[in-house]
Amino acid sequence: MKSKSYFLYVAICLIWGTTWVILKKSLIEGTPAIYGVGLRIFAAGIILLLISFFQKRSIPRTREAINIYISFGLLNLVVGYGATYWAAQFIYSNLASILWTGFPIIIVIMSHFYLPNEKINLPKIISLVIGVTGVFLILSQGKSLGGENVIVGMSVIIVAVILAALPNVYLKKHNKAIDTLTMNAVCQTGAGIILLTISSLLEKDQVMIWSPFNIFAMVYLTLFGSIAAWLIYVWLFKHLTMTQIAYIAFPPPVIASFLGWMFLGEALTPVTILGAMLVITGAVAVNLKH
Repeated sequence: MKSKSYFLYVAICLIWGTTWVILKKSLIEGTPAIYGVGLRIFAAGIILLLISFFQKRSIPRTREAINIYISFGLLNLVVGYGATYWAAQFIYSNLASILWTGFPIIIVIMSHFYLPNEKINLPKIISLVIGVTGVFLILSQGKSLGGENVIVGMSVIIVAVILAALPNVYLKKHNKAIDTLTMNAVCQTGAGIILLTISSLLEKDQVMIWSPFNIFAMVYLTLFGSIAAWLIYVWLFKHLTMTQIAYIAFPPPVIASFLGWMFLGEALTPVTILGAMLVITGAVAVNLKH
């Protein structure tokens, strides 16, 4: 990777690594799950639409672009984010982030069948095995990483991860059909509207508590988690292989695990720490030239 790609790669890992503990604490302090994610994504979408308007960018309307808007908006944002926020009420923030490390496994497998230049080779297999081994070691500690509904939370996130992977492969194949900024503007605005509508039906008895931390969380998650991170993520699609992109899912759980331990008392076992070290090793290995 070039220096700019390295910088952005590290930046997005740091952003996504910090969002988990902030997300969890905001839920603890009274943010309704679906409302919180819906407002965050909707606000980000409106900001991006305004930027697109002032930059006089046109919104691509080809068949491929529309398919990306619909699939990415619904599966990655509405289902992926919505389900994750809801499930995060029942499990530790570090476990939620760890479960998302299944994302690259699914993407690499899908890419092998749908992207001609993304075939799985031996070095990729080795690096994936290293990372996945670390993931399973961490998941083996899952029962100590949540409350009585931890299994429900884990199951919901696993389904969300599988569904969220689908549009990413399609996006990689047709990334030239969209503009990074306008694609995020359209997808996040639409997904935000859908999530807020769902919240009005399912969370009508819940009230948002605008504590100082929840205000900070909404601003941080909107500006960094939804705007900066996704702009970087889609930009990387044009400059990295699918395997390298997919491995963005591995470092954030390591960061989230340590932050969860430091600020939320989410204890880390020796096995969890060993798993985290393997995850980092796999992430480095897959980014080496093969």
